[in-house]
Amino acid sequence: MKHVIALDISKGKSTFAIYDRYKQCEGAGELTHTRIDFERLHQSIVEMTALDKQAPDIVFEATGIYSKSLEKFLATKGHSYCRMNPFEANMQMAKMRRHKTDVSDAHELAKTNFTMQRAATYQQDDYYEQKRAITRYYDEIDEEMIFLRSRMHAILHLSFPELEQMITPRSALFLNLVQLYPHPALLLAHSKTIIKNR
Repeated sequence: MKHVIALDISKGKSTFAIYDRYKQCEGAGELTHTRIDFERLHQSIVEMTALDKQAPDIVFEATGIYSKSLEKFLATKGHSYCRMNPFEANMQMAKMRRHKTDVSDAHELAKTNFTMQRAATYQQDDYYEQKRAITRYYDEIDEEMIFLRSRMHAILHLSFPELEQMITPRSALFLNLVQLYPHPALLLAHSKTIIKNR
């Protein structure tokens, strides 16, 4: 058997519980997501590895962006870990939990590690992680543009409905014209030459 380090991650900090191979709690506390505290965690992992002749199990629930800094640090230092789906973790701890707190979650997660067979999370190459992040960002921008075009379409039907019949709504000319002249009355105030130049 070996040590288990379980973490309950939240914004900017984590609550941890360390259990030895005899299923006894060796320590618990709070870890801020700073370089200094991450280095202390690394030193603890190195000491446990030397003591047990094998690396401890590190387990935590995925918490979106909050767990990313811990994951990056562990991957950089070459430590394997098990990042659990929150639903799966809650199901495993449901029988044991009495009161839900960050401290109790860390302890219960550590205890369940002795009875569950958990595989280490596959650590994908950084290149693919970046590509996935860029793709997600692109999709978010695309959704936002669709939403904004829909809003603009609804508003233009109230103020300038003929414009969409004259110019393609997806063109740059259409967007420039709407920005300069959101109502047809504004067009009447200028000559064709001024409108064309603008």
